Amino acid sequence: MARRLCGEENYPAPLLAVAGHGRPDADRPFPARPLEDHAWSDLLTEARGHRLLGQLRAAVDSGALPTTAEQAQQARTIHRAVLLRVLSLESELVAVCGLLTEAGIETRVLKGSAYAHLDYPDPALRTFIDLDLLFRPADIERAVAVLGGAGFARTLAEPRPGFDRRFDKGMTLRRGNGFELDLHRTFVLGPWGVLVDLNALWDTGQEFTVGGRGLLALSAPNRFLHACYHAALGDWPLRLGSLRDVAQLVPADERGQTALIELATSWGVQAVVAAAVADSTRLLGLHPIGTLASWAHGYVPSRREESWLALHTHEGKTFAAQAIATLPVLPRLRDKAAYLRALVLPDGGYTEGRHSSAMSRFRFGVREALRGRGTRG
Repeated sequence: MARRLCGEENYPAPLLAVAGHGRPDADRPFPARPLEDHAWSDLLTEARGHRLLGQLRAAVDSGALPTTAEQAQQARTIHRAVLLRVLSLESELVAVCGLLTEAGIETRVLKGSAYAHLDYPDPALRTFIDLDLLFRPADIERAVAVLGGAGFARTLAEPRPGFDRRFDKGMTLRRGNGFELDLHRTFVLGPWGVLVDLNALWDTGQEFTVGGRGLLALSAPNRFLHACYHAALGDWPLRLGSLRDVAQLVPADERGQTALIELATSWGVQAVVAAAVADSTRLLGLHPIGTLASWAHGYVPSRREESWLALHTHEGKTFAAQAIATLPVLPRLRDKAAYLRALVLPDGGYTEGRHSSAMSRFRFGVREALRGRGTRG
């Protein structure tokens, strides 16, 4: 099974130009005249889904993307509404981090707010719709308990006690009808998640300020690796906003780029980084200049790397296929046994309302695993 390339045909052409807007090395052309109403409506919808409303407004305001007066006003109104949501989320972020700090639980802010404040020239360019926090594996259960006391509830039960701490990517919590709070132990489910150097993520980090409060993000090199994971192994078709994150996080100096290649190599995740850099360069229309871009375009993944990447690069990808692919790369026999038991014989709370019996769950798992590997069940 080979990794599929995500083609330009998956996106409206103006959206690709918007995704690269503001980069001096971007050369995708914008339309010469305002779009027809239906095409403009599609562009607004796609920009929202790809987290590019900030880039869209910037392209409109600068005159790079021609619009009618009504279209320009629509872009500003929609972006303003999303920014109000972002401000609300950042208020929640400050409160949640304060609650965890009081409980003595260390965390790192992932993605949205961290990228917006640290890696974009204007935070308004990087919008987001939920919150993501990284925790040490040993703190996961306590963090869930603390947040549960504040009204957050898991969207899915733990398969077996200790599974979150030992194996899973993380979990999603929700409070009432409000926002989602994603708690992460690692970057992704599957073999690539096992390769993440969890200890290395807890270096000094990098501070940024929201509402007068200092928060900690991952250090810049670790933020870059996470951006590559999210871009290459996240949505399909690839989310253009995530590819823009990768481009934003590439250091300008050759020494910094070489250091990132060495860091990816030390983790054994060169294929993920190469795919993310090559895809961001290709789809955003950037000139492949520099050590990192040259290395990424020349990198040839092994057959195993291709198969692991392929778990994430098609419409039918599933958590089941990614979970099963994790088993062979777990380092110890007792870990494999505990992991397999949790998958095959989870606690009743995990299957309640979803599977009527163990056999039903088994059949579902087989179908999902085959579908997730691009195989018909």
